Amino acid sequence: MSLRPVVNWNIVGGCNYRCSYCVQKHAEGIGGPDDAALDRGIETLAALPGVWEFKISGGEPFLLKRLPEVAKRLVAAGHRVSLLTNLSVPLPVIERFIDATDDGLRTFSCSLHLEETTVEEFLAKARAVKEKLLAHPKSSFVVNHVVQPGQISPAAILRQRFEDNGIKFYPQLMRVNGRPADYGFVDRWKLNHAFADLRGPGAMNRGYSHTGKPCNAGFRYFIIHPKGDAYGCYPGKRHDQGHLGNIYEGSLKLNDGPLPCAYPICPCTVPQNRGIV
Repeated sequence: MSLRPVVNWNIVGGCNYRCSYCVQKHAEGIGGPDDAALDRGIETLAALPGVWEFKISGGEPFLLKRLPEVAKRLVAAGHRVSLLTNLSVPLPVIERFIDATDDGLRTFSCSLHLEETTVEEFLAKARAVKEKLLAHPKSSFVVNHVVQPGQISPAAILRQRFEDNGIKFYPQLMRVNGRPADYGFVDRWKLNHAFADLRGPGAMNRGYSHTGKPCNAGFRYFIIHPKGDAYGCYPGKRHDQGHLGNIYEGSLKLNDGPLPCAYPICPCTVPQNRGIV
């Protein structure tokens, strides 16, 4: 797979949902950057050499009112944007974001959280977004859903329902502090049967190890915390390693090249699906 530079930008820490199984967690008191900081951050990122994909998430990224402007300015600088949202905002707000991306939208991802919405409400909005994206043929659309222990069979039914509507469904194995949740024997058996056809990080986050392999995290991939601190990858941040500076302070400095992966599991499939490792 060819290497495609990418940034996971957690642009806000807050979220309007309070899902019990959330990996990111609502970061109380960590909203979006103020206007001056956001402008400095956009300028820093827009100046990255080459073409980068900015995968914007949160928290819930639509809590940042300037989100369409962020996308528009990054695309105008020659980059691409993707989005991960819980799809809770009104459809016209989503449509304004899509319009702002012009031809620069790569992936529109949305997460189904049944503690906060219903399948019927979410599916209706997902269909409407997918219809809107027909005018953006270079983009893709996917629905993510966290498969909690004890909920394998309902997740398999959900997958079938969304795929019957022509929507890609990405089941996500639940993680706790970066490690796989405790799926018992029965759950593991059900997972192997319900999702046996889903192999590789592009289909399901089964937890892949790349220890010792050359990895471009910190060089052609990095993550950004809502406060603007950049790290090579999520395990690096969790272990307080690989700090690359702060985009709002103008101190971002990437590594000079790839390094061997130092972690037992790569919990985020984005770098794996972009040829980073």
